[in-house]
Amino acid sequence: MLENPSDTVTSPNRCLRDYKSCRFFIAKEKREGLEIFTSDENAEEEVNFYPKINILEKVIDSECSYFQIIKTEKGLVAYCKIIRRILTESQASLCSTQWRNCPFKNLA
Repeated sequence: MLENPSDTVTSPNRCLRDYKSCRFFIAKEKREGLEIFTSDENAEEEVNFYPKINILEKVIDSECSYFQIIKTEKGLVAYCKIIRRILTESQASLCSTQWRNCPFKNLA
């Protein structure tokens, strides 16, 4: 902690430009936040999901280019490439019928 208030930490020149020159700045080597998910590494990860809401009872097809069916040990699941997430059965059904109006397509 600082003994007396000063602009050492909040200097606009440093905070808005060269914040790494601040003596309190600590460079982190560990990736945090979205950096973890936006890496270019193609490491295969175990995908967790809730079988009761994510396993498809029947094969669902969608014309959306971001929709993907993945075969797992427990059954088939639907995956959205835009939000990078397993879809619930109801979301997969909507993706099948309403794919043109999908709000996630704006994120692509």
